[in-house]
Amino acid sequence: MLSSMENYKIFEQLGNEAPATVFRVEGTGDAAGKVFALKKIECFDESEANIAFRESQPLRELDHPYVSGYKEYFVMWQKEDSTMCMCVITDYFKNGHLGNQIRKWLGQIIEALVYAHTKNIIHRNIKPSNIYLQDENHLRLGDFSVPSVIGDAKTCPRSSPSVKYYMAPEASNGGDFTKSCDVWSLGVLLLELVNVTTLDENEFYAHIKEIKEDASELDRVLENNYSPELVSVIKEMLKISNRPTALDLRFNNEYVAKCVDMVDAAQLEKRKRQQSARKDKNVPRDQGILPVIEYLAKMVDFEDCARQALEYLVELAKQEDTSEIDARAKRLIKFAMRNNLEDKDIQIFGCSVFSNLIITAAKDDILYTPEIVSVIPLAMEKHLDSADLQQAAAALLMALASNEGSAEVIGHFDGIQNVLNAMRKHQNNPELCSTCCHALWSLAVNATNIQTAIDEKGLDLVCSTLKNHMNSQDVVEAASAALLSLSLHDESLKYIGDLDCVGLLINAIETHMKNAKVVKNACQALASLVEQDEESAYRVLTNEAPGGGHIPGVPKILKAYELHKDNAEVVESIVTLVMELAEYDDVRAEMRHLNVGPDLLSEIFKRFKENRDIMGPCEKALSKLQAPSKIQSQQSNQMIAV
Repeated sequence: MLSSMENYKIFEQLGNEAPATVFRVEGTGDAAGKVFALKKIECFDESEANIAFRESQPLRELDHPYVSGYKEYFVMWQKEDSTMCMCVITDYFKNGHLGNQIRKWLGQIIEALVYAHTKNIIHRNIKPSNIYLQDENHLRLGDFSVPSVIGDAKTCPRSSPSVKYYMAPEASNGGDFTKSCDVWSLGVLLLELVNVTTLDENEFYAHIKEIKEDASELDRVLENNYSPELVSVIKEMLKISNRPTALDLRFNNEYVAKCVDMVDAAQLEKRKRQQSARKDKNVPRDQGILPVIEYLAKMVDFEDCARQALEYLVELAKQEDTSEIDARAKRLIKFAMRNNLEDKDIQIFGCSVFSNLIITAAKDDILYTPEIVSVIPLAMEKHLDSADLQQAAAALLMALASNEGSAEVIGHFDGIQNVLNAMRKHQNNPELCSTCCHALWSLAVNATNIQTAIDEKGLDLVCSTLKNHMNSQDVVEAASAALLSLSLHDESLKYIGDLDCVGLLINAIETHMKNAKVVKNACQALASLVEQDEESAYRVLTNEAPGGGHIPGVPKILKAYELHKDNAEVVESIVTLVMELAEYDDVRAEMRHLNVGPDLLSEIFKRFKENRDIMGPCEKALSKLQAPSKIQSQQSNQMIAV
């Protein structure tokens, strides 16, 4: 029997690095219950897929205890995005790949340094031989040096050369050791790790010597194809001046924060603190916000106490002046969430408090920084099955994304992926789907976020959500806005036809014609699609659906105009759509033939002559659809009337 996707059931996406997407799958039939990894490799066409298939034949012969070979492979046509894929089935490794392990190790070393530095202890001699393996997942930082010993190492001729190369420039030149010196040493260690296959020991040490003398040498060492995030961290660690401390990296660098979030050292510290603290279950009530904050600080390691305190803070934040919840208190709330990540209710209450605080937050508020934002995607990932948690977190992300810098930070912490996962998991929950679509629309202020949403099949998901919840005004309004945002990316053009975006938006207008927000958002999205894609313009005009049948496009839009002709925002969206339709010669000719446009535009011209947002696209569309003499005559009459 030939292999195909019928033999496997997809459970979750594990990764996505173009041109391949990796999934965790489970076999069916004889292979029922067995778990595998499926890698879908996108090919340009069937010919390339067949070549890849033939080239893969020898790989099935690989059989070695230290090699993960191919179980089977096949070629398939992926209808949803019209691509040919080469599919490879391999073993599934629940512990992940080496990249994840390196990030965990980096997170553990950073945690170790933060701990030591908070006690004003500097390591002074970080290098590979002073980092010990407890097991395959955990490291320990050891062999801390005292000033006198490491001071001798600076000048001792018998000391290992590596001591000086791992030593920060200011220290090796006779200066004092500082906390940032440890960061330099860790940066050298990371640099050695990424170059271990390309440079031998002598070459590597020569490069380190040159980097100390000329910082630009680091760019040459890192010119290979390493991840931008890792390169950025190494450059931060190997700054000659203004080098960050471990604490700075822990809270202000997105990549390092993600690495730390992968380790469980914080939970070990939490258990130690619980053993030495005395539990107090009585949250101070009717005394204002500050006593509750003080109580949370004392009881943050006890889930039930933290839960009660945050729940009460949600109530107080709605009723009282929240100025007492300053940056320090916000950090505490975030810590309470991160410290008790397993407790779903703590995550919900924490998100709710932050949502209330955003209302009065300044543009530079700590709420918009990585220090606070980082915990929200973590909570969403941890409690994917909880619709209440996903609702609270998605609503918070939507509000935070009003700050463009925060929208970028949310993207760095996989916020887009978590919003899409919430929609997939809770497809039958209209309230959550509406909130997630609004969040996507808000996050799309950042171009990288749009690209991420496209790569993660966000356009497909929004279209299916719109189709499944066509009777829900809230979902339709939000999904239309999300479609508008996602359609701004050039790559979306590959999918909008097969997904019938035009048909869905016109159906939305027809279903909720009396809802001004739905009509406005749907017309704006149609205008965006028409601007980029002439085929979409034809579909709006000629009523031809991609799978057959008819979409009553223009008549429905004209009818919607009659219902909302006094609503300037709706009229602006409709006239913008007409303007975009009129940009195409063949479409314009058909519009003239059907007498679609001039009468509508002439009426709008008269009704909104003082509104430049409407008159701009109106005049442009009229200039395309009417003869020049008629336009001049109409404008002259308007001037006479004035």
